[in-house]
Amino acid sequence: MGKLGKLEKIIAVVIIATIVGGGAAFYVGQKDAEAEVDKPLSAEEVEKLSVATDIITTNLASPGSYGVVQFNILLSDKKTKKEAEKRTAEVRAAVIATVASFEKDELIGENGIETLETAVAARLAEVFQKGTVDRVLVTEFKVQ
Repeated sequence: MGKLGKLEKIIAVVIIATIVGGGAAFYVGQKDAEAEVDKPLSAEEVEKLSVATDIITTNLASPGSYGVVQFNILLSDKKTKKEAEKRTAEVRAAVIATVASFEKDELIGENGIETLETAVAARLAEVFQKGTVDRVLVTEFKVQ
């Protein structure tokens, strides 16, 4: 019975050490992942993960008004960028539909541009099956 008691203690110590070691490894892995997420992208990385739309002209919801826009879309990874490059017609259609839903007065000023960027990002999130849209920037903007 003495040997069995020692064996149980050794097994318990090994199990506890494994749990503690696994927990420590998980914690360190999470910290590394958080550090990667918080790290801002370099200009080269932004360029590699971005796509630009053509200049798009579309009617607005306000009668007699139209908008001329162009966007730069920052995507989460290279696979999503490739998907965006293959779905240019869907991206263009989503942008046109989103811009056309706004009244001219809603697009005026900094708040209007931010609202437009947010709306386009949300609409594009529905288009892509892989990855995410990290940011949408208006790079050309005119309303009349």
